[in-house]
Amino acid sequence: MRTSSRSLEFREDKQEALEIIGLYYKGPVKYAKAILERWPRSSGIVAYMNGETAGAEIVYSVDLALTVCVHYYIAVVPEHRRKGVATQLIKKVEEICKADVYMATTTDDNHATIMLFMKLGYKLYRWTSISKRARNILLKATCGYDDDVLLIKGGNPEEVVKESEDVEKLWRETCLKPYIGL
Repeated sequence: MRTSSRSLEFREDKQEALEIIGLYYKGPVKYAKAILERWPRSSGIVAYMNGETAGAEIVYSVDLALTVCVHYYIAVVPEHRRKGVATQLIKKVEEICKADVYMATTTDDNHATIMLFMKLGYKLYRWTSISKRARNILLKATCGYDDDVLLIKGGNPEEVVKESEDVEKLWRETCLKPYIGL
């Protein structure tokens, strides 16, 4: 059974969002922690269903040619899965961010996430279909991996890219430093 957005409540809470991601995300969360601690335009959104924690999303904004809001980590508590929680989190983040463009990356085999974002109006791009210049900038802006896929709403990769100090700082502080253990 799907839930309506009225039965979900949302609160911005970086620490609680990180705790939920740590518990229910299948992968390393050191990058999520780095975003929340080191990037001033980051946020953690927590969803509650009937007063109970249902899921969380970590998100951040970065300036390219347009302002981009990146859906970075999303996790739904197991007993609340398949109830529309992730859909409502994404919609809430879009409402909060008010960006020109929204992006997410995921692995090529994560069909559920790909279908979710595509259902919400995102277009799928493979890195090999994007120019090398745009690919390099967008990989840094999303802290993505070159074997991921890119999902975008509100623009296309070539019109969004712009080299900027914002992107370099984001990548250096929240992607590179945690990767090398600093």
